[in-house]
Amino acid sequence: MIPESEKHNTGASSSSRSHGTDTDMAPNTTTLGFDRVEIARLMIQSLKALGYKHSAQTLATEAGCELESQAVAQFRECVLSGAWDTVEQLSEQLDIDPVEGLPTVKFLIREQKFLELLESGHIKSALVVLRSELTPLNKNMERVHTLTSFMMTSGADDLRQRAEWDGSEGTSRRKLLASLQKFISPAVMVPEHRLETLLKQATEQQIKNCFYHDSRSDAPYSLYSDHVCDKVGIPSVTRQVLEGHTNEVWYISFSHDGKYLASTSVDFRVIIWDLETFKAVHTLQGHTGHVSCCSWSPDDSLLVTAGFDKTVKLWDTQTGTLKSNFQKHPDIVTCLGWLPDSNRFISGSEKFMLLMATSGDVLHTWSTPVRDLAITTDGRILVATNLTNIRQISLVDMTEISRFEEMDDITAISLSRDNRHLLVNTTVKPTHLPMQREVHLWDLREGKIKRKYSGYQQGRFVIRPCFGGGGGDGRRQKGLLSEDDLSDESVQYKERFVVSGSEDSKIHLWHRDNGHLVQTFEGHTKAVTCVAWHPTNPTMFASASDDHTIRIWGTPEDAERDMERTKDVDMPAI
Repeated sequence: MIPESEKHNTGASSSSRSHGTDTDMAPNTTTLGFDRVEIARLMIQSLKALGYKHSAQTLATEAGCELESQAVAQFRECVLSGAWDTVEQLSEQLDIDPVEGLPTVKFLIREQKFLELLESGHIKSALVVLRSELTPLNKNMERVHTLTSFMMTSGADDLRQRAEWDGSEGTSRRKLLASLQKFISPAVMVPEHRLETLLKQATEQQIKNCFYHDSRSDAPYSLYSDHVCDKVGIPSVTRQVLEGHTNEVWYISFSHDGKYLASTSVDFRVIIWDLETFKAVHTLQGHTGHVSCCSWSPDDSLLVTAGFDKTVKLWDTQTGTLKSNFQKHPDIVTCLGWLPDSNRFISGSEKFMLLMATSGDVLHTWSTPVRDLAITTDGRILVATNLTNIRQISLVDMTEISRFEEMDDITAISLSRDNRHLLVNTTVKPTHLPMQREVHLWDLREGKIKRKYSGYQQGRFVIRPCFGGGGGDGRRQKGLLSEDDLSDESVQYKERFVVSGSEDSKIHLWHRDNGHLVQTFEGHTKAVTCVAWHPTNPTMFASASDDHTIRIWGTPEDAERDMERTKDVDMPAI
């Protein structure tokens, strides 16, 4: 075991810290209350990482402490060099919990040892490790069975592919070191790049709390000053008013590549708009009732629409032609959503939900009414609402995973890019007048409301919210975000706003994390029932209204560029 003094000072006795240096009478903490030794050790680590080894040693001498003990340094070196027997011996000296931690640490070490022996062709030695070292630990036997199957691999390349492991010459040893370090006290073994990590966390927290953060800039953030943005990156003006519908516009949806916008209306029509020219490129006619919703396929080649005529129609977005007309619902179809393969979609009505193929085949039926739905990026979970219920349903085995309850009837939902958070708009029924309402932010993992955004009005109508401040490459909607992408908090920073229309003809934009109202937009003359944020442009969103129009919102700079571009397009040839 490492002595208690070494856990804190890491190799330095109290006498070694008092050889006539200026730190003899120095307080144990800094002006802001941080431990002086901890700061010194982090600085030593950073100086070494930057290549200033002499300066690091000078600081260690002056501060009377070392970055890590000899045992820790040797442990790190042995992991990276693959000296597995020594690694195991040293692990018992690093104050690892003998009950919870040490068995797992030994398993991870022996697993790496086994894989490297297999990779190098030492089959018999690998088998000995499997039988005599891994199996007796009686830990994670499912993984042991998987490792056993690797004995049948045809070679090193096959092993690396099947094990999803990049080998001894890749990053596997560094990844192992990072895994082992989780079981070692950070006071004993300082995590790599710790000071930079703290600086990154501080910067990200400032960005997270920045009211007007402009995600368009790729410039690095300076450590010399706090991060503050002005309103230049916030949509604040109407860029364009799209006029083509002759009645209330109920639903809008951007294509995943951001080039087009689809709108549905009470006038029985669906219009596809070109966002470069802001002109209608296709007017889809065929519905015989109000069109309540639409949804782009992940590859943007297809659009499904549905509504009060109880049909679901499938359109070719390139030609604007009707491909299929599905008459599977006995009642109004209220919501639609695609799975990532662009071959299957779900439609929901006031009677039931259907999982359908583009061929028209019904693949599954849920005999429950639904008001709105959303599908996770990976296509594995369906979120469906009806009355006050929020249900998560597995699209793998079609069973219910969880169910949450709102106090009032849910009218619409919007799922975040990370698939974890859900915006919910509700209304009190029966009511004939709009009233002050709240948008609720649900954490689907924890099953509870995390934040509320107040100020908008809702009563008689469906009001659809959305997350805002996005931008990026549209991978969320296309289902191409990796697990690492989705777990990265930067995904949340890109969705730093919550936006909702209102029955008082206004649009409200709140800061997602603190709930403060950032801006109110005016321009529509009747209720704003749907808002949608552009998937790749962080300063553009659209709003649909009962005043028969769609407004495209952006910055003044965006509006000026639109005017210049429109002049160029409309200018007659000489």
